Amino acid sequence: MKTQTGYKYHIEQALIKNNWKIIEATICNANIWESEYWIVTTVHNPEISLYFSFNKTWQYQFSEVTISDMNASEYTRITSLYLSRGRFSKGLQKCITDLTTFRNTVTHQKVIA
Repeated sequence: MKTQTGYKYHIEQALIKNNWKIIEATICNANIWESEYWIVTTVHNPEISLYFSFNKTWQYQFSEVTISDMNASEYTRITSLYLSRGRFSKGLQKCITDLTTFRNTVTHQKVIA
């Protein structure tokens, strides 16, 4: 990511700090609802891949980052992060906690299987 300000930079830094990495980032100019998406994986288990979809509204005042499990037969929503005017209206820390819980659950399931 090139910019070092803005909500996407803060999301990226929180992911890095919590052992996630962005392996693909694509801007979607043709899609009216989705402005960008990231494919994110864990540092220690690249089999866990997540799809981050940056969704926008018509007024561009409110956005949602939807995080889904790419390994599920249908995308399963893990968590969402809401932004209003480029600021987090529901906490980034809760989103990271949800991702960590998901990663730990999947890792634990793989150990048992």
